[in-house]
Amino acid sequence: MTQKKGETFVNALTLDLSHPVPLVPLRDTLVVPGSSTRILVGREVSVRALDAAREADGFVLLLLQRDSNTEAVKAEDLSRVGVLARIQTVTPLPNGYLKVLVEGILAVDILDITLSTYFSALVSPRDFHYGNTAQDKELAEESIRLFSRYAEIQDVPPDLIETLRTTEAPLQVFMGMIPFMRLAPTEKQGLLEQDSIATLGNLVNSLLQTAIDTEHVSQRIRQDVQHKMQQSQKEWLINEQIRMLQEEISGGETGTNELTTLVNKIKAKRFSPVIQEKLDEELERMKFMHPTSPEYAVVRNYLDWFIAFPYGEYTETSLNLKKVKADLDKKHFGLEKVKDRVLEYVAVLKLTGSEKHAPILCLVGPPGVGKTTLATSIAESIGRNFVRITLGGVRDEAEIRGHRRTYIGSMPGRFIQALRRAKCMNPVVLLDEIDKMASDFRGDPASAMLEVLDPELNHDFADHFMEVGLDLSRVLFIATANAEDEIPAALHDRLEVVRLPGYYVHEKQSIAKQYLLPKVCERCGLVNGKDIVIDDVCVHKIIREYTREAGVRELERLLETIVRKRAKEVVLGKKLKAELTEKDISHYLGVPRFLENRLPKPGRPGLVTGLAWTSVGGEILSLECTLLSGRGHLQLTGKLGDVMKESAQIALSLVRERLQKFGIDPAIVRKTDIHIHVPEGAVPKDGPSAGIGLTLALLSAFTRIPVSPDIAFTGEVSLTGELHAIGGLNEKALAALDAGVKTLFLPQENAKDVVELPSLVQKGLKIHLKSHIDDVIRELFKSPSLKKISSEKT
Repeated sequence: MTQKKGETFVNALTLDLSHPVPLVPLRDTLVVPGSSTRILVGREVSVRALDAAREADGFVLLLLQRDSNTEAVKAEDLSRVGVLARIQTVTPLPNGYLKVLVEGILAVDILDITLSTYFSALVSPRDFHYGNTAQDKELAEESIRLFSRYAEIQDVPPDLIETLRTTEAPLQVFMGMIPFMRLAPTEKQGLLEQDSIATLGNLVNSLLQTAIDTEHVSQRIRQDVQHKMQQSQKEWLINEQIRMLQEEISGGETGTNELTTLVNKIKAKRFSPVIQEKLDEELERMKFMHPTSPEYAVVRNYLDWFIAFPYGEYTETSLNLKKVKADLDKKHFGLEKVKDRVLEYVAVLKLTGSEKHAPILCLVGPPGVGKTTLATSIAESIGRNFVRITLGGVRDEAEIRGHRRTYIGSMPGRFIQALRRAKCMNPVVLLDEIDKMASDFRGDPASAMLEVLDPELNHDFADHFMEVGLDLSRVLFIATANAEDEIPAALHDRLEVVRLPGYYVHEKQSIAKQYLLPKVCERCGLVNGKDIVIDDVCVHKIIREYTREAGVRELERLLETIVRKRAKEVVLGKKLKAELTEKDISHYLGVPRFLENRLPKPGRPGLVTGLAWTSVGGEILSLECTLLSGRGHLQLTGKLGDVMKESAQIALSLVRERLQKFGIDPAIVRKTDIHIHVPEGAVPKDGPSAGIGLTLALLSAFTRIPVSPDIAFTGEVSLTGELHAIGGLNEKALAALDAGVKTLFLPQENAKDVVELPSLVQKGLKIHLKSHIDDVIRELFKSPSLKKISSEKT
């Protein structure tokens, strides 16, 4: 039998459906006949339809959108079966929306939809086909029985069951259950579109039975798993329940779109088979995890690192030697050794076409000589991406190799992070302050660096977080250090050391004029050469009287101080000459910090000029010796280290052995207290290079023959009088020349280092190379008494 047109749940209701009915599209809510539901109306077209319905007979047509994300709805976006509803109350909300309480009256078919200022539609009541009335009632009774069991596991009002039992019409029973079933709006729409009572009843019963069985499966899982798990494994229980529920409910597709996106992104990267196999394992694990579980987030983060990693991406290196050299010369003065080494690298790359076994340069020099900026310029000149890794103070090995994924907040090491920032696999990586790495109970990061910086090993660098080998062999590593001897020996062996000595005065003048002053003027808003002019005389005054450094950082700060003060005067409207004088320099910078000549006054026995190396460059070291009557006690002051104290003991033995040649009884040493002092007592001093100077200072004190302060000495002396080579000659020679030293005595073994000194130093200093301490003594102590002793011996 067929239900008559217009028959509804309210039998007395008479509707005129010959005219279009105002239509309100619904996003994610479905109203069924016989139920009251609150809906939110906010779109302008829906508000107009609601107003039209209220002005007419108070009935409105409610249709579900096929896609809830569609904002500008068209007629084809709407379902073809809807519900005619009566508007009961309308409540305006502060945000402009309307909260509407509607009562579903009748399921209708859509004949035609039109759009003017709002949607309207011609509708006709749905024809429900009845089968055997007794069978329909049996279906309804079965539905009530299943719904009663369903109500026990879901939040369903208890009196609803009684209401359904007293309902005679099977259609009303089924429609009364639909609002309380946990189904998606599209699934409820599918129930509404059924035109057969038997089909609708069977479908409702199937969904209820599925939900009940699913809950039973969940209970069985909980009982089985709880016997095997400890308290700490509750998260696994939840994930397992969700997984089993998804297997039972065929419609569960949580995370499928996300997994598909990840798989596509990983395939696009074209990883090696080893890496791809590892990522496939992680993706397989991810399928059985719920997106809200912590383990899911860990795996997702792991995959995201690989997706963001620039695997197989390389930048093209500029192979034009002339262009590379011009770029380096434009930004840096001098530093020819480093520039030549970069040009050699580019030349080899041009000939071989392979970036494997890239050099690992280590720029060693005092602060401020341009090591870091030089690395940046190298990257720019050869067209590579640049990234900097600061190693100063790094104590944890995990900073290099990464953290294992078992730790909360774990992440890859600094090298993997650097490649990700560089967005390529062949950047220039600056390892800044490699000599300042430390070690403690968390491991030795310097040892972890060995694999990174070994050309034979870094093609398969294993990061603890990534868990697979990655190729670092095409990375151009450039390290910087202040003290070469503080670099661990094993690490030092893997570095190609290029030493950057301190700048000479004439070099600082050129750097100040060509690079620093234009940069400082631009920073302060002045025009160099127009608003301010600093000539060579003024620059020389700043360098000699206000700075004592190997680099140019302090010089840049002083120039900026001068330019800032001139900028203030310009803003105040003072009329001043652009050219600065030496008097202006003193006015801006105050009293000179250093004297032009730091050498002591000549003519005092027991005073010798030595040389020292520091991390900021070379220094003049005054060695003072005084003799007092006593019992042969040797006193050393000036915060000297053990090696330097031993050098003083050796020097005293050598002098005692040679006193008789000067007509002095060696026994006098037993009656004399000897006090050796090295000024600037708060500064620690150590090393064997003061051996020659200490020996000559003692000999000068005993013979009363002064040594000219403009003669400097550096070199180790043995107990036999042999002279041995020392390091840091470039820095020491620079300090000697700046201080006004004219003559420099060195061990013969340093002849190879003298050849590498700049021509200015070789011309400015008279360098003597000696192999024995007696050679130095004969050269210096040419007094009449010494000649008399020499003639008597003859």
